[in-house]
Amino acid sequence: MKDVNTHPTFQALQKIIHDAADVIMDIYQRSDLGIEQKSDDSPVTAADLAAHKVILAGLQLLTPDIPVLSEESSEEGVVSFEERSQWSMLWVVDPLDGTKEFIKRNGEFSINIALVENGEAIVGMVYLPTTTEGYFGVTRSWKGLPVCAMKWQGDEYESIKIRAPRDPIIVMTSRSHGPALPKDLKATLKLTYEQVRELPKGSSIKGCRIAEGIADLHLRRGPTSEWDTAAQQAIIEAAGGMLVTPTGKPFRYNQRKTLLNGHFFVSGPEIAPTVIDWYKKD
Repeated sequence: MKDVNTHPTFQALQKIIHDAADVIMDIYQRSDLGIEQKSDDSPVTAADLAAHKVILAGLQLLTPDIPVLSEESSEEGVVSFEERSQWSMLWVVDPLDGTKEFIKRNGEFSINIALVENGEAIVGMVYLPTTTEGYFGVTRSWKGLPVCAMKWQGDEYESIKIRAPRDPIIVMTSRSHGPALPKDLKATLKLTYEQVRELPKGSSIKGCRIAEGIADLHLRRGPTSEWDTAAQQAIIEAAGGMLVTPTGKPFRYNQRKTLLNGHFFVSGPEIAPTVIDWYKKD
């Protein structure tokens, strides 16, 4: 991984995400998290806003010609679709993915930064401030960055890839959103695999665990937004996996007026046909 982790663009992105993690963890240690309600009734904390400012400033310095769409920009007024539809490239950012987990202080939150080109997430970086685990994926070379999927923690770097499914099948489920794995899908999986183990986690951690070969499947049937999935999708695809609609189509970004996603699942190519067939019958 030497060529990647010494690349100046990777190092610049890594510094941005580490700086954002520092301000998040500073606030995480406080008794008052600065919790407020946004216009859609979802919570926002002082950490969301502080990390947003750090990331925005860092990306504007790194790539002043590429606009930034951040979850916390929504409170300032999202740029109209007419304007952003003209952006061939943009950064899609969630400064603190898993705000509810942050408030619960269970440590299961992340920072998501993705670069989107013509609707496709081509670069993704996800960082877990409480564990200091970072994930990086490039699906199409940009600024000399090679196509790759990697993980780092401290000074340790390693390549990652989707694992071939084996018993027990590990299914990532949401800590705070939606039901557990549907019983009929679990029964379907057990026709092929003897054991199906469910592992609840918050934020983009679920997709990253699949990308690094620790888990096999995540099914999301509740609402998410584009900044929740773009970074992990680049990492998952770079690692040989899929983040797709119930019909198997990859998500595309900044293509519609709405920034809300539909249902999706994450897996390797071996399990995907089983899940797509289940959706057809559901």
